[in-house]
Amino acid sequence: MQVPRARIWVSAVVIAAVLIPIGGVYLMQRVKIASLEADIQAAEVEHRRLKPQIDRINQLMEQREQLNERLAIIQTLNRGRFGTVELVDEIAQLVPDYLWFNKINEPRPGELELVGQTFSNLMVAELMRRMEASNRFSDVSIVQSEKEKSVSTRNPTGQPVLEFTLAAKIVH
Repeated sequence: MQVPRARIWVSAVVIAAVLIPIGGVYLMQRVKIASLEADIQAAEVEHRRLKPQIDRINQLMEQREQLNERLAIIQTLNRGRFGTVELVDEIAQLVPDYLWFNKINEPRPGELELVGQTFSNLMVAELMRRMEASNRFSDVSIVQSEKEKSVSTRNPTGQPVLEFTLAAKIVH
């Protein structure tokens, strides 16, 4: 009867050798899980405690982004504000005598349209020559030029007036 007892003891030792490490790993994992759950609860408590500050920070960051967008728009407008003044000043310096403008237009960015009147084609040609010589304009061309038949309010002498339209590209 000794053999069956030895089998029982060997089986018991093998089972114990397998179950004891499994039980140890199980207990270690349970302790780790409990520790992580405690950490999660502590983090949730901390999150609830800090939520008002987090919300305030997020709100301030949104306001900061909005202010940065506004500043960028203002800077863009500021850059363009003086460009138009300088452009009109440049045009005013190039205008020959006995020539005046009825309209100065920028139909598309970088393009200029000048509508005006004068007494002679020579004045229009002189304006075009001056604009081409300037480093501010390029591709100056005449779009339209025709003599007006009626007497202009600016022309009390009764001389026929030449109405013209010029187009040019603005060099930045």
